[in-house]
Amino acid sequence: MLMLIASVTLIPTLTSRLQNERLRSLPISRLQLCAKNAAERYRHSGPETLREQPSGCFGGLLLVSSTVPDSDPFGRMLSHDETSIARQAQGETNTVLKALPDRTVLALRSDPSSSTSYIYLATVPLPERSFVMWRVNQIGRLVLISGIFSFLVAAYFVRPITRLSDVAESFGTGDLKARVRAPISTRKDELGDLGRVFNQMAERIESLVVRYKTFLAHASHEHGSPLTRLNIALALAKLKAGPHLEPELARIGQEANRLNDLVQELLLLARLESGNELNRNPASFDIGALITEACEDAMFEAKQFQKVVTIVKGESFQVRGYPDLLRRALDNVLRNGLRFAPKEGSVQVSYFRNPSLTMGVILIEDDGPGVPPGREELIFEPFFTLPNNSTDEIMGGSGLGLAIARQAVIANGGRIYARPSSASGLTIAIELPLEFRPS
Repeated sequence: MLMLIASVTLIPTLTSRLQNERLRSLPISRLQLCAKNAAERYRHSGPETLREQPSGCFGGLLLVSSTVPDSDPFGRMLSHDETSIARQAQGETNTVLKALPDRTVLALRSDPSSSTSYIYLATVPLPERSFVMWRVNQIGRLVLISGIFSFLVAAYFVRPITRLSDVAESFGTGDLKARVRAPISTRKDELGDLGRVFNQMAERIESLVVRYKTFLAHASHEHGSPLTRLNIALALAKLKAGPHLEPELARIGQEANRLNDLVQELLLLARLESGNELNRNPASFDIGALITEACEDAMFEAKQFQKVVTIVKGESFQVRGYPDLLRRALDNVLRNGLRFAPKEGSVQVSYFRNPSLTMGVILIEDDGPGVPPGREELIFEPFFTLPNNSTDEIMGGSGLGLAIARQAVIANGGRIYARPSSASGLTIAIELPLEFRPS
């Protein structure tokens, strides 16, 4: 828009300014005197007196015929510009001129008060300064026209591509409802085709994800009843069986408990992904108290395997959200750190405010083997597990703990990610928005 305004205002102004400056620089009075003298010489002495022109008359030519000839009386062919100017001057008393890049062609009457007097043609070369200004004017026009054309091309092609990129980025970050809207989706060119194809792809992916979540929820729910009956049957079998079956029945009970835990985690993950766990009002809570409680519970379990959980930095902050979900996320992350920490290893916890980002940060760092490069995001996917050679009971995992932790943190308006520790092991970072309290 700025380029368009500049082209509308500056070009006519600059053009008229140059035109006026050129008119002011023309020696009109001198040329009129030259025309009058040439006409008098012709009437008194004939055309031969016109062969030599006085200095300052710019080689002017007197046309004595009633029609514009193709050449002057001495055989020189008239240029197209001279001929057209002379024809325009016929029947007029005003001076007619044509501005060319390096010269100005004029046609004027030898007697300005008579429309039938002789026509005097002259070509005045353009001064160097005026020629430079004319060239600058031409270049300015070219630049402004190019700028307007570039702006129109950008508006027609680049802006729709940028919008397509924004929609694709939103879809890639988890907004499955992101779609390309009109006017892009209604265009008849390739960009419109791309937008419609993207919408079709997004709808299919959203349908697949919804069906996956629905299947996960239904499958988990359907497993609940058989597991309950299995546990009842197992309890009855223990009452009727003899001592010689106790080891086998204990093993069955252990596996049934693990299967029951897995089903409960699947149900929780399905509810978190569908948002069913958020059908209640959020509450304000202190993050320091929640972390201290989670670390104490994790320490009770860690002592059995000669491992420790320590809080190395504590700067409490207030969060508004769902404390039970965040507590579940902390438990899962702490258990994951203890699972991979070596014998007599440790898990260190830090929490503090980050005023520059208006966020509170929780860091949970273990001294285990870490995660292979490029797999930091994969550990938050359901059923993604890393190999571990430990045989401790705490090492057993279903592959859902960090997936549940991610959904729980997202439900609290934050984000969770993994990064390598400074020495070895892995650091899980949780960022949560600070609660705003008006002063």
